[in-house]
Amino acid sequence: MGMKRIRRYAAIVGALGLSATAAVFGTTITTAGAANGFGTPVAVSAPGVNSGEPGIDAASDGTLYVNAPAGLLANLPGSASFVWRSDDHGATWTLTPASLRANLPGGGDSDIAVDKATGNLYMTDLWLGSATVSSSTDKANTWTANPLEGVVVQDRQWIATTGGGVAYHLTHQIPTGLIVSKSVDGGLTYPINSVGATPLDQTGCICPPGTLIAEGTGASAGLNDKVGFVYSTSTGGVNFARSVNGALTFTQSTVSPAGAADTGQAFPVVADGGNGLLDAVWLEVFASTTRVMESHSSDFGATWSAPRAIVTSGTSVYPWVDRQGSKISVTLYHNATVSTPTDMPAGAPWYESYLESTNGGSSWSALQTIDPTPVKTGQICTEGINCSGNRELLDFQSVTIDPSGLANAAYTRSVDNVSQTLIMFVRQTAAVTSSTTTSTSTSTSSTSSTSSTTSTTAPTVQGHKKH
Repeated sequence: MGMKRIRRYAAIVGALGLSATAAVFGTTITTAGAANGFGTPVAVSAPGVNSGEPGIDAASDGTLYVNAPAGLLANLPGSASFVWRSDDHGATWTLTPASLRANLPGGGDSDIAVDKATGNLYMTDLWLGSATVSSSTDKANTWTANPLEGVVVQDRQWIATTGGGVAYHLTHQIPTGLIVSKSVDGGLTYPINSVGATPLDQTGCICPPGTLIAEGTGASAGLNDKVGFVYSTSTGGVNFARSVNGALTFTQSTVSPAGAADTGQAFPVVADGGNGLLDAVWLEVFASTTRVMESHSSDFGATWSAPRAIVTSGTSVYPWVDRQGSKISVTLYHNATVSTPTDMPAGAPWYESYLESTNGGSSWSALQTIDPTPVKTGQICTEGINCSGNRELLDFQSVTIDPSGLANAAYTRSVDNVSQTLIMFVRQTAAVTSSTTTSTSTSTSSTSSTSSTTSTTAPTVQGHKKH
């Protein structure tokens, strides 16, 4: 798995031509067209940067940040991933300086967390041997950095913060499982490590985790923080690992039980709306169809609502979710043709798409296209290391709800349908006007929530599970 992951990134670097020196400061490209309730899409990255899978975060003052990988060890000695900032609600974007990250390894997977109280940033930047971790107190103009997060031989890491200098780092380490590390010194070191989920918890799936969340104040070194993450299983389920003691110990709950679908072709994603209100979305892939599923929790993941299909039309891939109180925003790549991502007919267009709930998931708006320009046509390969092409979008797009309660989406557009890409952004200008709710279906198996449940299934490596 580890070596296959390395080959996957080597392929990405070669295919996309990623380079940390290719970016241009302050470049903004506008495109025509605006969707119902959304503004005109703009380009975050400059032509030639050719990155993908952007993560987006909003600070409490409205500042927006987008991060994306530069390519694993694409430049030596340093290969810092990209961080863009917008101070005008996404109208223009500036590539921020790498600062002390510049000469350190990275460029693989990247992620950022924002301290809502101070605006301080925490970042992780994968280089497989470990990850470079860094923090900024001046809106990404300068960084302090450490090239060795602590857990060695990492795969797909995420980061979260509760403030007060406390940060949490999630990664996949083989053969141990999904490891959560904790920093109490402002994100410079992560000396406290706990196994959040084992390969047995994943029912034998040697797979990277879904996203990480943390809720609390960081007080008393975060001992009362709640920390959690989602992950897929080899049996078509989705689980949630939760801690109520600052990531010292974890128990498992079932978000979606085992089933006939493959839940490993896209990261499951969880969002924290505050006060224990969570929402999870994930992709289910069948032999010739897909659907986007959703479940919500009011007790920080101890129990979950029955899984519900919120997108069943056409074909979907890479859903993402954010939550703020009772508002839940979901973005995804969607194609009107009924198929699967890897079997999509040539020429069939994919679009960045959106739906939302304003009542905690009880009902949902109709799915709508929010960028009229396709992000890609034809196949999207979700097979990771087994892909020979159609991987330029990489593994996700993302959405965040800003302090004004509006959705902000960051996604990848393939310029030539091969390797040339732009990181794109579009912002909601008003609540979605359509009152139509999507038709939904309940999973055939009801969800049960449990404490620390494991399977005795022997670990297996499945190629389609790798991201």
